[in-house]
Amino acid sequence: MPGDWSGQPIERIIDRELGRNPELRSGMAAYAALLTDFGATGNDAPLLEGILDHAATQYRKAGVPDAQLVILDDGAVDLLFDLTRERTVIVWGRSRSVAPNTRDSAYHAGYPRAGDGLDKGHAWSHAQGGREGGPNYFRQARRLNQARSDNGLLWRAIEQHLAANAGLRAFVRLIYGAANASDRPDEVEYGILPASGQFRAVIFPNR
Repeated sequence: MPGDWSGQPIERIIDRELGRNPELRSGMAAYAALLTDFGATGNDAPLLEGILDHAATQYRKAGVPDAQLVILDDGAVDLLFDLTRERTVIVWGRSRSVAPNTRDSAYHAGYPRAGDGLDKGHAWSHAQGGREGGPNYFRQARRLNQARSDNGLLWRAIEQHLAANAGLRAFVRLIYGAANASDRPDEVEYGILPASGQFRAVIFPNR
């Protein structure tokens, strides 16, 4: 697994991995117009609104036109949640500093296991300010959740960048195919707005 995973801007790491890893896809095209406006104004509120509209629209198009989408606040991040299928669509917020040894490991251990080859993944990791809890969990491929593959290494690099830099905006979009009625997404999109303002979005297979 070649490549330097530290000491480089996260944008450069993402671009490198998109260029060399055929399992990854860029999500940037969907946000092109929003990014043009953001570049001109520097106002990230319309960018966030557009990201949420995109997430909701694509979710409904992917087989859930009657989705009952509500916004939840778990005290750390906001989540767009479908009451119809009882699953999270997108999680977003700003990274926060977290004191060491504050993770509720007992709660995590007591939550139902995800299944063979799967982890109880956090959409928003504890290290970047996320909380233990149902809506923030999703059934995540172990090779993605753990830094034991190229995909996992990139996922971990983004999480670590957010954990080390409080106040950065990011989102995690859970993508379900039209035939998928479960709470295990087929793909996961990680979007991040680093301090440079150079937005990046990368789509990972959840397998």
